[in-house]
Amino acid sequence: MAALTESEIFDQLNTSFRLAIEDCDTLAAHPVDGPVYDRFRRQLRLIEGCAKQANTWREDTRWLVFIRLMGETHKRAGDWLRGIKDPMTGARTKIAAGMLHPAFEMLAANLRQLHKLADNLRTAATGRVGMILPEPLAAPHRDTRPVGWTPGAAMTAGGIFVPPGVSLH
Repeated sequence: MAALTESEIFDQLNTSFRLAIEDCDTLAAHPVDGPVYDRFRRQLRLIEGCAKQANTWREDTRWLVFIRLMGETHKRAGDWLRGIKDPMTGARTKIAAGMLHPAFEMLAANLRQLHKLADNLRTAATGRVGMILPEPLAAPHRDTRPVGWTPGAAMTAGGIFVPPGVSLH
């Protein structure tokens, strides 16, 4: 497979978002439509692949969020097609025929927002040169005392801890 250009990657990303939103709207009205769900899943995988390629092409790890979100979307959409789960009993209830599936309506709106975010991320200036890495997390709090230190210990001028009751002379 030949290397894709940046314009091809983002063209496919826009097309896949558009088709996924259309399929999501269709699934809201007809949640039992298997071919539409299969096409929807395929578009989510294409969005995920385009985000991976954009991450590599632009050396920008902000695209990794879209990869995680598309995986979670795929998982939740499958659960929704199996019915809405009652938190108390755990039983799933199917949406009645002719009713719009509220989860897929909300998902279509969220995908529209993600499409706008992806387009803004694609066109916005970064103000930096080179790789864009994620912000590092704060390190866990560490005490400055060594392991096994007791409050009664004395310290020599060289930084050696002397336990109580021990004499250096």
